[in-house]
Amino acid sequence: MRIRSKKKKWIALKAVLTVVLAALFICSLMINNFLPREFADFYCTKIFPYISTPFQCFSMFFHYSLTEGIVVCIFPLLAIGFICWLVILIKKMLSKGALPFFYKSLRNFLICGLVLAILFQAMHGINYRRTSAIAELKLEKAEDLTFEDYCAALRWAYNGMIEARSHLGEDYNGVAHMECSFENSAVYACSLLDSFSDKYDVPLTKNYVRAKPVSLSHYWSYTYIVGMYDPFLGETNVNTDYIDIQEFPITLCHELCHAKGYASETDCNFLASLACCSASRADFRYSGYCWIFWNLYYVTYSIAEETGQIMPDYAESPDMAGVYRDRHAGRLYWDKIDEEVEALKEIFHIDITETSSNVNDAFLKSNGEEEGVNTYEVPDSVYVRFYLTHVAGV
Repeated sequence: MRIRSKKKKWIALKAVLTVVLAALFICSLMINNFLPREFADFYCTKIFPYISTPFQCFSMFFHYSLTEGIVVCIFPLLAIGFICWLVILIKKMLSKGALPFFYKSLRNFLICGLVLAILFQAMHGINYRRTSAIAELKLEKAEDLTFEDYCAALRWAYNGMIEARSHLGEDYNGVAHMECSFENSAVYACSLLDSFSDKYDVPLTKNYVRAKPVSLSHYWSYTYIVGMYDPFLGETNVNTDYIDIQEFPITLCHELCHAKGYASETDCNFLASLACCSASRADFRYSGYCWIFWNLYYVTYSIAEETGQIMPDYAESPDMAGVYRDRHAGRLYWDKIDEEVEALKEIFHIDITETSSNVNDAFLKSNGEEEGVNTYEVPDSVYVRFYLTHVAGV
């Protein structure tokens, strides 16, 4: 009776431990949605820089993308591991030891999941709760904006875009290209964000982060993802299959903003575009102003049509010819990617682009970003407010 009683107690203890581990795992995945903003701000400015530094330093020892290597290796390893686990489970079932083996497997899985979830929160998840970069800049109020304000901001973006492109070299198709190599641009982007942070008092970390190119970028393009921050390694990865001068500098700075403490996609696009506008390099300025120009143009045009007012039609300007060539070159690349995705869809009946977008949307929403993938869009009024606050009055 005593032996049987001890066995029951041990089984009950195992069950309780499993439930506790499962509860901790679930809580660690969701805790960033319930943290006070004040705590998140304190953590992001005072603690995150020191926690992220060891991971980012380790990642920078390798010239290639560790994230890419892990992704390439993990699927076959998981398949082999699952088959081995299944074989061992069958053997244990024949020897009546399946239950203890299954319990140990579940326990180890929950422990690994808990460690990874805590690491994710420390390196990225908590950053979703911090005060937005837009609020940090203390911009003009949105409700006070007029059509003239939109026109003025649009003119600022247009002039900056055309001026920057006039300094760029072109290939034989008349398409502008980056001034320097990927490595040089990655180093420059990191220092550019540090400079922007100092100038406008935005609390980005001063950690040096080395962005890395991805070797399988062409196949990565099937997902329509051009950059990714790995929160487990603190590594910044950039798609280099086609270095679109209108988007590449923005993407580079966007991913570095993640590594420097901002998780919100809106904040990262906002900071990346404005940082590029303040760059000394013409290719970065061109990308930043181009992003803002097209963000504002259609909205300003719509306001003009609704109110019956007239705005300068920058789209028909002769100076826009080079800008259109650059846009067309980018569109040709993505049209080719669309054709390859459609071909794969006919064979495997899976739309890689749509599936990737759905997964990303679910991931963002699970971390408190209610608009999902729409958070990549920066509200047009924010750029007008920035112009009125930090440009027009200077």
